[in-house]
Amino acid sequence: MAHNHRLEENRNSRKALWLAFLITLVFMIVEVTGGLISGSLALLADAGHMLTDVAALALAIVAARLAESPPTPRRTFGFLRAEVIGAFLNGAFLVVIVGFIAWEAWKRLGQQVVIDGPLMMVVAVLGLAANLACAKIMSGSRRININIQGAYLHVLGDALGSLGALAAGTVILATGWTPVDTIVSMGIAVIILWSSVRLLGRTLNIIINATPEDIEYEEVKRELLAIEHFADLHDLHIWNISTGFPVLSVHVRLKPSCSDSTHWQKCLQDAQAMLREKFGIVHSTLQLEPADYEKDNRSL
Repeated sequence: MAHNHRLEENRNSRKALWLAFLITLVFMIVEVTGGLISGSLALLADAGHMLTDVAALALAIVAARLAESPPTPRRTFGFLRAEVIGAFLNGAFLVVIVGFIAWEAWKRLGQQVVIDGPLMMVVAVLGLAANLACAKIMSGSRRININIQGAYLHVLGDALGSLGALAAGTVILATGWTPVDTIVSMGIAVIILWSSVRLLGRTLNIIINATPEDIEYEEVKRELLAIEHFADLHDLHIWNISTGFPVLSVHVRLKPSCSDSTHWQKCLQDAQAMLREKFGIVHSTLQLEPADYEKDNRSL
């Protein structure tokens, strides 16, 4: 049931992704052309950020399609983790873009560069309009998977970059002081780096099966132990298969008073209902062990 719900969500979001992808691609080309003609590094920097958005949206589209693949005996969760891998690659690519922008800005330090302020401002306005349109299109789907969330954050970062390029164009047009273009481009690079580090951190947590950020491990443990007849637990693991897909497994030691194995089913139902309602963990596996059960010596 949950898998089918995710399939429906992915199908609904792909239309928005495709539209945002086409808009971003067109205006990226416009910004590159405008940056080359005007000589504006800020526009080229913003176009570089928009390029990462194109990549992020493309990865999100591919990942959404892969996520629709049904589970198989070889891949029991299907290709849900493809979303995470795509987002991680996107974050790594962002870091490369930051390096390129910083290098170009460094080479321009101390140089007199001719920049076409009016053209720079026109292209920046068009880029800002494209960013806001894409953000609006994706606003309803940004919580579906981490690729869409990353792309959404990048689009918002692009909007700030376009505002920066617009401000730089205004300064150049009013005063002729072209170094502001380099300063703005470095500011855009910082925005890109900030979003890329956040994205890499979130995807890495999923890849290494870390406890989801929105779930408190110790709180889950306390709530499980608060269930009647649950004496102790070990090997509690909570992780995400993909964004919004938390999974839990745990071994639970029952109290000696709970000797009726027919009652264990009630204990299991109560625990799974609690995990679903309080923590949103639908996929949980609980191994119930009697009080005299001799557990093994595993370290995990």
